[in-house]
Amino acid sequence: MAADSSAPPKPADSSAPSPGPSPELQRLWFALERRPWSFLTVIPAHPGAPALDAAHALLEAGSPYPEPPLRLVDATGIEPAGAPRLVTEIRHRIAQGERIIVVIDSLMTHPASLPLALAADAALLCVTLGESDFGSAQKTLDLVGRERFVGSVTFPRAKKKRRAEPAPKPKP
Repeated sequence: MAADSSAPPKPADSSAPSPGPSPELQRLWFALERRPWSFLTVIPAHPGAPALDAAHALLEAGSPYPEPPLRLVDATGIEPAGAPRLVTEIRHRIAQGERIIVVIDSLMTHPASLPLALAADAALLCVTLGESDFGSAQKTLDLVGRERFVGSVTFPRAKKKRRAEPAPKPKP
């Protein structure tokens, strides 16, 4: 289903200046700005890649620049019939002056997301180091078209939770 969220509101009465996005996020934002876009898809290279985290980071990076308004749409889990309708809705919002970042599922497991990637002005590949396989990333680039990609973001492998050590048995 598609969920929608806008950039976080600025505090109404704040005397301290906001620290703003990290330097890494600022560099990512400006790298994306090298090419004009109004509709950007964030595409995981493999199932489970943190594409939504990447999109939220982009929303944070773009928040100091309120014009045009930036909106995030979570299109993960979209049904095949829903993709064309969402493309129409996104085009309407763009005509109203918004910029849209859309998060989709991995195209390896959810091809219904492909119409959103193909309708976008640009795409960003989301890769998890040590988890994304080269074949899935390559296939994603081929399905969408390499020329559509403005770059990629990498995330470290998620740390596995350790199991709790059993308590030592008391000696009699």
